Amino acid sequence: MTSHFPDDPPAHIQSIIESICGLGCERVNEIIDVLEHGNSVAETSALDKSDQLRVLMELKAIMAVYDNKKF
Repeated sequence: MTSHFPDDPPAHIQSIIESICGLGCERVNEIIDVLEHGNSVAETSALDKSDQLRVLMELKAIMAVYDNKKF
């Protein structure tokens, strides 16, 4: 996984990211939109704002890979 952070996310954040990715691209993009507006979603509600930002940045990096692929 490509990360904007110097290291891999902690296990609890990685688990949430993997769970969110399992929901499909449409939901991932919805979650990115909500988090970008400073709000929380059920999937990240247990995280503090710093961890939610980490999830957001990781999801954006993951989705950038899909956005750059030509099918």
